[in-house]
Amino acid sequence: MLGFSLLYFLESEHQPTKQIPVEHSHTISYLPPMPSTIITDRQIVTANAFQRRMIEKLYDTSVYENTIVENITYLSGGLKVKGYVASPKEAGSYPVLLWNRGGYKDGGAIEDLTSFLILASTALWGYVVVASQYRGNMGGEREADFGGKDLDDALTMLDVAKEYPQADLSRVAIEGASRGGMTTYRALAREHRFKCAMIHAGISDIFALEKEDERFAKLVDKITTDLSPDERTTKLSSLSGVYIAEQFDKKCPILLMHGTDDEAVSISHSEAMAKELTRLEHPHEFKIIENGGHISLKDGSYKEIDVLRKAWLAKYL
Repeated sequence: MLGFSLLYFLESEHQPTKQIPVEHSHTISYLPPMPSTIITDRQIVTANAFQRRMIEKLYDTSVYENTIVENITYLSGGLKVKGYVASPKEAGSYPVLLWNRGGYKDGGAIEDLTSFLILASTALWGYVVVASQYRGNMGGEREADFGGKDLDDALTMLDVAKEYPQADLSRVAIEGASRGGMTTYRALAREHRFKCAMIHAGISDIFALEKEDERFAKLVDKITTDLSPDERTTKLSSLSGVYIAEQFDKKCPILLMHGTDDEAVSISHSEAMAKELTRLEHPHEFKIIENGGHISLKDGSYKEIDVLRKAWLAKYL
């Protein structure tokens, strides 16, 4: 799955999602106690009629009937940042999955509908799924970041998970798609706490992508405008999985998935990553999704990807 907007689904039928404050929820006894030192606002997300139809089109009613999805505001580096938490409705102890969104600014941000289609559909398998919008997005404080403190925002979601008694933080996995794949690679280089990792259509080489995509090249210029040539090379290398893979913990197996028809992030990114992991003898698998594009929910390849994801998590987490 990946970070994107489902506006192409919505158009004329879109209706605002009804959100219910936690204190008004009938499931308040299941939710973590307040006040919290890190979570400043929590709302349970309830799918409206249109969203339920969309969920049922791609999955079934259990995605919204048997999970709890929260839209939260939390503190990261002193800033208020937006995020989502999805978990099974049934009480229990569940492993944690840190899911990293793609896109930039509000483009590719998680929306209430995609919080069910991506996060809740995974939580249904028996996981607490946490995801950050990153700073400066969807009402979060400060300007949007790319390749900087956004990693802190993602990793801080694991501190958010500590507030949830059903979250078993001795079992943590990480996943990302597109730009979120880049975030995941960076997290793997910094933190060695993950039992396994999954990347779909992930950016693994910033130098290659800026040559392939003119719009992305402009973004790269923006984030490196004040750097010398040597500093620029160092910065972009630190954002590229193929150049930092030696820092990964070899006890964390990595699942790479990429569609052959991806026109946004070429499959060559996962091919290069798989080659580097092979060179390093890092445990991994590379699954090619035939005819898969960049937006798996749009082209239907999410079904094949979900089978792979579910099996990977069950095996290693």
